[in-house]
Amino acid sequence: MPLAKCERCEKLFSKFDSPICPACAPDEEKDHEAVRLCIADHPDLNVETIAELSGVSVQCVMRMIDQGLVVTSLSKGTMKCGKCGAPAISASKKLCSSCLEEMNRNVAKQRSQLGEIARKQVQIGEHQTVRQAIEAKRKT
Repeated sequence: MPLAKCERCEKLFSKFDSPICPACAPDEEKDHEAVRLCIADHPDLNVETIAELSGVSVQCVMRMIDQGLVVTSLSKGTMKCGKCGAPAISASKKLCSSCLEEMNRNVAKQRSQLGEIARKQVQIGEHQTVRQAIEAKRKT
């Protein structure tokens, strides 16, 4: 059984299918019902307003939306990308797929540049003992 950290109380528990431990499950069910009723009455509210009206934390509402437990206008694709304004992948990711791919390319490029810098620092023909190499690394 895999161990997981409860998203409500942050204690470790044996995870079966829920990110919530058995001790927090009754509270999670009450919060789910409160959020569901709030969304049924006001389907076009944003996450912060839903959390405020239902008395549930924003993180809990976002978790319920991401898991598909509740359906709001945010989970129907009206969330916009924070970079370009296109429809976002999800309410929690807040980026469209093309901006996410661009960010991944930039990260890969930066990683390769860092690797090139580290490789350029090695001088061919330069010999050091292991102890000298470690001392040189500690100084920098």
